[in-house]
Amino acid sequence: MNTLLGAGDGLATGVSGWRLATGAFAVAVAVLLACYWATVESLVGVWMNDGTYQYAFLIFPLSVWAAFDLRDRLRANPPVPSVWGLPAIALLVAIWYAGHMLAVNLPRHFALVAMFPALVLACWGWRALWVLKFPLAYLVVFAVPWGDAMVGPLQDITAHFAVHALNLTGVPVLMNGRELVTPSATWMVEQACSGVKFFIACTALGCMFAWLMYSRWWKRVTFVVLAAIVPVIANGFRVYFTILIGETWGLEYATGTDHMIFGWQFFGVVLVLLLVVGWFFRDRLVPRDKRVPGNTTVAGFRTLLWPAALALLVVGPLSVAGVAGAPAFRAVRLSPPSLPGWGAPQTLQSDWQPKFQGAAGQFRFGYRSPTDGATVEVFHAVYTGKPRRGHNLITYGNNLYDPNKEQVLASATRHVEFAAGSALTVRELRLTGSDGPRLVWYWYCVDERCTASPVRVKLSQAWDVLRGRSPRSSVWALSLPASHGDPARARETLDAFARALPSPGVRGGSP
Repeated sequence: MNTLLGAGDGLATGVSGWRLATGAFAVAVAVLLACYWATVESLVGVWMNDGTYQYAFLIFPLSVWAAFDLRDRLRANPPVPSVWGLPAIALLVAIWYAGHMLAVNLPRHFALVAMFPALVLACWGWRALWVLKFPLAYLVVFAVPWGDAMVGPLQDITAHFAVHALNLTGVPVLMNGRELVTPSATWMVEQACSGVKFFIACTALGCMFAWLMYSRWWKRVTFVVLAAIVPVIANGFRVYFTILIGETWGLEYATGTDHMIFGWQFFGVVLVLLLVVGWFFRDRLVPRDKRVPGNTTVAGFRTLLWPAALALLVVGPLSVAGVAGAPAFRAVRLSPPSLPGWGAPQTLQSDWQPKFQGAAGQFRFGYRSPTDGATVEVFHAVYTGKPRRGHNLITYGNNLYDPNKEQVLASATRHVEFAAGSALTVRELRLTGSDGPRLVWYWYCVDERCTASPVRVKLSQAWDVLRGRSPRSSVWALSLPASHGDPARARETLDAFARALPSPGVRGGSP
């Protein structure tokens, strides 16, 4: 051991400490990219194929440029690799491994990007991590796709803003969830109208602008808050002006190409105005003193942290490679349950088409109500075993409706009771489509544990996988057209049907 430490001392003395540390960091990054290349491809694929995150192609170059600008402050002190970098890397590898085992992209993408500050800590130390805190935090926050959960709330905010603005300017409007009815037309605040693209991109640009232009922390915080609020308000005005143009000059001026051009022009003007206002309040630029590097050698024993960090990076992919492959796909034969008091299940044809790809089994049948003759449609899909690519209950593309045919007016939760005395909070969707308004109640089950939360589903699946069990995951959905736009009557029928079900986790068949 003493011989090894002595060799490390000689290497650190003979070569500049920062050159040695930079070389170690470069090797670690190369190993990271090589070992997690599939995750890199997945992350870049999201940036490329989802218009919401195309701005992310600029995040890595901007972060590298911001870090390079801090090079003098970085080199003013010797690199002191920290042993705390090793547990940080180990934790991120574990997060990546869990995401891989459950076929969830978000933890894998986060772990990959967050590995860069962990490697800085392991290769360069706490002081370097503090100096580079902004570019590293900027990278982690904006390079990871995280904005999908904001689409629905932003749609609701935009719809309410537009309604209040129309009322203030004397335009009569009736709000039905995310559907706005005016004398000339019915307007739908769709996902593309949520403004999530402009919100995330503007916030990312605002953070970089605040870091460059301001030195006082309160100015930076104020501008970042404005950069997050302004796009939300601007998007509300955009929808308001679009409806106002349609009501004043005709629908042909508020839809189609004119609508798209107006949107980009409007957002561009708002962004320029925000940056111009921020420019007038910028702090005076003070040239930084060029710091002269002192003793920059690396303590010999700390260089041992570098191969340890590389070894931890390789653990994740090696663990995945050592796990036995997924069991062969087994189809599950499902049969609809017989419910006392309701008609025999029958095959139906309607515009309501849930899509759950890769399910081991699924069915969709209708049950006729004995009281008013309404037909409740029931959809059930089952996934067996550990979640994996192509066979995953909660994943992109699986949906309770076809977005090309139907749109969500509103969503809420409902407390539902079942025949055996059990109860569950389910999720309600109010849809609109070619066959009119429709209500959908749905929930998920992992074995006998049922919930309406996709996050809880993932946690339940993870718990089963960690215990070595093979979970059986499923989705149940009840649907009924809301005749004459009366959701209250449809809710009564769905509630009566739920009371006929034995339990929320009733099995519709067996393998």
